[in-house]
Amino acid sequence: MVAACGDDTGSESSAEIAQTVEITATEYMFGADSATTITPGELVQFRLLNEGDLIHELQILDDKGRLIDRVDQLDPGMVGTVAIEFDEPGLYQFVCDIDDHLSRGQRATFRVSDGVDG
Repeated sequence: MVAACGDDTGSESSAEIAQTVEITATEYMFGADSATTITPGELVQFRLLNEGDLIHELQILDDKGRLIDRVDQLDPGMVGTVAIEFDEPGLYQFVCDIDDHLSRGQRATFRVSDGVDG
């Protein structure tokens, strides 16, 4: 199970944000710090900055490709955030599904790790 909290409208969760992950969107790719570690139980804020020339969005998908939450479409230069608490370790992904962005490769994966090697 995954919990999503808050959005750009100013809604807030009672949980405290453990970390903010900065993500940039440009034409057909996402950029983020590859050294970021997310662990189950943390409330993580994803902050998307559209550094491209086109509109972009950020959809966060679980390991089965189901939508967990999203940052809605952002015009160039705009920023949006979403906070999510991941209960389970696993491989998740970001996608931009506007027009042909996803088919042109605008996706990235990230891992939520419990720190146990397996």
